[in-house]
Amino acid sequence: MVPASGIAPGRFISRHGRTRTHTILLALAALCLFAGIAVPLLIAGGGSLAAHPIATVIAAVLCLVGLGLAVAWKMLEPKTVLALHDRGIVIHHTRTKVDDFVPFAAMGDLYLYRTGQKGGLINGLAFRCDAASPWFDVLDSLGDAFRLRGAIIEGQLRERGPLTLRALEAGEGVVFHTVSDEQRHANRHGRAAVDVPATAFYLSPLGVEFDNLTIPLADIATVDEGTTSGSLRLLDERGNTLWGVHYLSLFSADLFIVLMRTLIEARHYGLGGVTSNKSY
Repeated sequence: MVPASGIAPGRFISRHGRTRTHTILLALAALCLFAGIAVPLLIAGGGSLAAHPIATVIAAVLCLVGLGLAVAWKMLEPKTVLALHDRGIVIHHTRTKVDDFVPFAAMGDLYLYRTGQKGGLINGLAFRCDAASPWFDVLDSLGDAFRLRGAIIEGQLRERGPLTLRALEAGEGVVFHTVSDEQRHANRHGRAAVDVPATAFYLSPLGVEFDNLTIPLADIATVDEGTTSGSLRLLDERGNTLWGVHYLSLFSADLFIVLMRTLIEARHYGLGGVTSNKSY
């Protein structure tokens, strides 16, 4: 693969930090402060405020509310702000003012999940370079998180896909990870994807390789995606299931599907002819 240090972020596309709720909170704070200062001055008409005690009290309350809202806005500042670039994601840590760059080409794992519930829409994504790297989460607490999650999935396919395909053509194996159904169903309560127990396996020119099992590529006829159940299965020519996993239990599931179908098509049309060198 390509070292992350050798990739530049590229063109800046969008910044994802505070949400619309934060903007509304700041606007309310500014409105209260403005009203707290302007209203009593207008009522007094240039005269003394002592003649308008009620307006003075109301102004003081408005100023206190405005200051409270401003403090709340500051305290709700996200710990990380993500900047989307052509070649990857720049993570700005607001507390330490340190930036990390994770290229799409180096994103080994994308973990899609649901927070706070066992059903419903996917509202969380975490990405990392490999099993030894930290996770970075994209939750709805970030502004325009839905679009950012889609851009990350697309970026991994665009940048990492060709690299992994070339690795397979060179006889190398590409590591993927799965989590158990129990972990997938666990309520996450919006927490980061830390310490998620995952099992590694390889997609290689030989097929799909586990610790104690290898499914030969020659036996895999199709990749079936269950549209309603979320299942992802490898089928033989008779439609028998050789291996199955839930889409949300497989890290980088979209990349796996694309690579698997490419290998099947290459074998079907007699293309490629890669062999495994077992360098992994």
